[in-house]
Amino acid sequence: MPLVAGLDFGGGAVKACVADTDSGEVLATAQEPTATTHPAPGRTEFEPADWWASAQAAMRAAVGVAGRAPGDYAAASVGSLRQGYILLDDDGELAPGVLNADRRGAEHLETVRQAVGRDRLYRITGHWSAPQLTLPKLLEERRVGRLERTTSMLFVHDWALWRLCGERVSEPSMASAGQLLDVQRRTWATELLESLGLDPALLPPLVDAGTRVGSLRDADLGLPSGIAVVAGGGDTQLAAAGTGGLAEGVVSVVAGTTTPLQASTATFPHDPLQHPWISAHLHPRRWAAETNAGYTGMNLDWFAGLTGASVDELATEAATASPGANGVTAAVTARIWSEETWSSRAPGGLIGFEPGHARADVARAFIEAHAYGIRGNLEDLERATGAPASRVCLLGGAGRSRTFAQLVADTAGRPIGRATGDYPPGRAFAWLAAAGDADATPDPPDFVGETIEPRQSDALEEGYMRYIAVGDALRQTLPEWTA
Repeated sequence: MPLVAGLDFGGGAVKACVADTDSGEVLATAQEPTATTHPAPGRTEFEPADWWASAQAAMRAAVGVAGRAPGDYAAASVGSLRQGYILLDDDGELAPGVLNADRRGAEHLETVRQAVGRDRLYRITGHWSAPQLTLPKLLEERRVGRLERTTSMLFVHDWALWRLCGERVSEPSMASAGQLLDVQRRTWATELLESLGLDPALLPPLVDAGTRVGSLRDADLGLPSGIAVVAGGGDTQLAAAGTGGLAEGVVSVVAGTTTPLQASTATFPHDPLQHPWISAHLHPRRWAAETNAGYTGMNLDWFAGLTGASVDELATEAATASPGANGVTAAVTARIWSEETWSSRAPGGLIGFEPGHARADVARAFIEAHAYGIRGNLEDLERATGAPASRVCLLGGAGRSRTFAQLVADTAGRPIGRATGDYPPGRAFAWLAAAGDADATPDPPDFVGETIEPRQSDALEEGYMRYIAVGDALRQTLPEWTA
């Protein structure tokens, strides 16, 4: 029963897990909070030493819960948020890490677009320009002189591997999410980088997920020294892979603070509208076409803080309100994911809210907007990939709620698979660790969960049409508001 220990870095916490590489069973999890700082408007950073101390504490706790002998451990691996990075010199970290939400690249978007042309940029990288991407942020790092002392740029995943074993490597799902990969070739986008005056030598060698990159050297994790350190990948790709999301045509919906939707495909998608971001998947012959419904969970968190209720209390209240939220529309999610709607979109708002409405109606409107955003993005993702989804799998924080899964099924008018297995990234770590040691790559994990059948709801259909109309009207009325 060889075990793998995994670290999964998010924006607010690092989660550690222990999983069985034979069965994929997740034996233990633990997490520790991770602090972020905002030194200036649009800046979101973290202290590497503090984050690593949290990782060590989380892993020691998970190992303690698992209660297994040191000899049972075969490997350690890593997953992380995407786009975030750290600059290093020969000795170590040069400055605080930069997170995905950071927008320091905003002033360099037109420079990126003009380097090879807007269309060719999308063909090479699979991404349109956005300030959160790593590429424009590196142009800002060069402007302020920080790249002069840099010998390596590592994504958070890469940095964690370096902390584990001392090797500097990257992985295609991370590199593509930073807009730094030639996505079809799965190599660094050297032509693009050189056209922007960025030295490709700053980027480490690329290895596929599951590759053994070194041996564990950190003795403060509670793990035996010398076990294999295996490349992981991006957080959404790991979550999808752990719930059967590598199968052809499966769309994985990670309903959390934001809600990315990823379609797995063996054929590189060519969308003439250039809507989805195309990234390398964890499997070397698969891609992930991705859209995002926006800051979905964050909106309900905001309303909870405003009213003094918990999110769970609001969800319970929302279940007592009528479908369609009694005419209240929350224009807080993105029905279509594109460069245009992301860069210049109307501010969110509540439409139709009157004195006769209750808090339950507003809570229901926020939750329904989440489902409406999923439906719109799902339909556009199917258009872009040219095929209906073979299965839609709901996971993430909101995905744990069967009530929300039923709402998504009713809104989308199709069956929805609700993942019920323990901690999907842990199952993905188990698969990657097994793949690294096997002569033939084992099959990725299957879907574990239940299928929720849709119910007919005229009120939800009317609410969805109202949601579209409100969003369109706001964009036409306030077209210059920039996110």
